Amino acid sequence: MKEKFVTLISILLSISFFAQANSPSNFSVDVTSAKLYLDMSNKANKGQMPSDEEWNTLFSSPAYVELFKRVNWDKEEFQSNVREAFNLAYNPLKANERDSIAAMFNDIELATLDSELPLFLSTAMSIKENLATYTETINNIDIDKVIADANNLALSLLPNRGEGITPEPCPIYFIVWDLECRSLGDALFLDVNTFFYDGLQTATEALAHEMHHFYLMPVFNTVYKEDVMDGAIIALVQNMREGVADILNKKEMPLKSLAPYGEKMLAAYNEDYAASPQILEKLDAVTCEYLDGKLNMEQYIRAAIKCARYGGHTTGDFMVFLIRDQLGIDAVVECVGNVENFVDNYNKAAAKAGTYQFSDRFTKHIHDICSPARR
Repeated sequence: MKEKFVTLISILLSISFFAQANSPSNFSVDVTSAKLYLDMSNKANKGQMPSDEEWNTLFSSPAYVELFKRVNWDKEEFQSNVREAFNLAYNPLKANERDSIAAMFNDIELATLDSELPLFLSTAMSIKENLATYTETINNIDIDKVIADANNLALSLLPNRGEGITPEPCPIYFIVWDLECRSLGDALFLDVNTFFYDGLQTATEALAHEMHHFYLMPVFNTVYKEDVMDGAIIALVQNMREGVADILNKKEMPLKSLAPYGEKMLAAYNEDYAASPQILEKLDAVTCEYLDGKLNMEQYIRAAIKCARYGGHTTGDFMVFLIRDQLGIDAVVECVGNVENFVDNYNKAAAKAGTYQFSDRFTKHIHDICSPARR
């Protein structure tokens, strides 16, 4: 049963890889791909556009090779987006087309995108604007110190600072693509622009966010001895996962910036955050519908997952930040890897704040399904 729980959470939440507790030296860092891209950018900035051979070299470099071992994306489309965005950014003959696409960026809504090229172009343009800074940073960064500092931040939001947890090492690849740093499979891929956009301290906090995810599965393995298979649990874990980690690099909500995303995305994100009480009430309702036999397991899971909004970032932030602000940071740490504590502490915080509390029936269901797995 335990394997099913581990597999379920790993597939749905992508947290099957971890940093070694108190041992950041277990991280391997590869900047080869990023340096190749920045070298091409510096040449293009002086009028020398990359050759086909240079593009082939880039896409044969470690980050891109390892990326496509872990995803089922359309490789040709991805590479075309990277190349076309670069060409638009640096080719003066493409200025009108570039400006037309760039002008759309602040109005982008991800769900309505027909092409991801605007996201890749935003990255390419931002790298061009910050080329000297990014080049100097990646050539001179003390990556061991960044990892150690990030690891310490991550440990600060773990029960007993991660004592007794011995997760696996995780390779880190610096890469250039769209607007995201992503944890995929057993590796972490850091987009150069997104990672360095707001400076080294923000980058360290963003890495700490990702590293905190790496610790979560071992915590679950410690807390829950048996399988936990339930729609509400999946949504709550995702909300917990992102909400706790977001304390490290977002700190306050609603956000004043969601850089490098534009104003429309920021507004949508904050609106979703404000709607969290209604989303949590929906999670409560679909869980009770499942308990009443009105939904089967598959319908229940599908409906519940929709209550972890923006992958858990908005609803998770609402829940976790409310716990922090009403009960203190220790109450947040108590929730890490412990769904029962998460629901109980959220209800206490919500009562103090006068916002939505989970029903007694929902709360009892969480305890009923989790408690046997802890024995």
